[in-house]
Amino acid sequence: MLTNRVLLNARIQLDELIHVPAFTVPSLGLPLITFAIFGLPQVRNDSHVAAGVFVGFAAFALLGIVMFQFGVGIAVDRGSPWERFVRTLPSSPGERFAARLIIALVFGTASLIPLVVLALLTTPLRLDALAWLRVVVALLAGAMPLGLFGIMIGYLVHERGALPLTNLIYLPMSYLGGLFSASVSDLPSAAREVSAWLPTRQWGELITEFGLAGSFPTRAVLGLVGYAIVFAAAAVYGYRRDQQRQYR
Repeated sequence: MLTNRVLLNARIQLDELIHVPAFTVPSLGLPLITFAIFGLPQVRNDSHVAAGVFVGFAAFALLGIVMFQFGVGIAVDRGSPWERFVRTLPSSPGERFAARLIIALVFGTASLIPLVVLALLTTPLRLDALAWLRVVVALLAGAMPLGLFGIMIGYLVHERGALPLTNLIYLPMSYLGGLFSASVSDLPSAAREVSAWLPTRQWGELITEFGLAGSFPTRAVLGLVGYAIVFAAAAVYGYRRDQQRQYR
């Protein structure tokens, strides 16, 4: 059950982001532009390919939000007077992390709406209601471990290094995870070997196997859970280390 502190933290962060067009506009527009430029040419009037391309770019959209909101946003906020004030309030790291994940999922869901509209208007993508529900569940569930990865970066990396590091990780991890392709088999053989170990690949398998096909990919789920545990532990360590430096 969500606590009042989690909801209060989420409301404060939502108010902050709504008043920052530099975050909200790209978050909603970039996935649409990227899909139009790189996704649509792959479809070729094939409904199966259209579904694979769409879910990959939907995951890419969510990944960008969690990586940049957390990885860059937290690193930049760490030294601000407002952040120092918030740190004095009675909230645990888990409550603050949960609030950030909620906001990321809210913005992520909002970014998917124009993407869905464009895909329905310009491709043969057609899913039944149950398939849409499974896809949304798989997208949001897989975004949480990656959100913890972004939080980890935000608390472990200096603010000057957070943006270039996030950029260096974001695009290669998306490509190697197969998010830009209708199928991982489209990747070069060397990339496929690396891909098998990435959380983005396991996320992609969750979306395609559970979301589109209705089967349960045990290996992918276990991999995402394992990554979530590691990222969460590293994020808590980074949070406490930063807190000791700020308030020792």
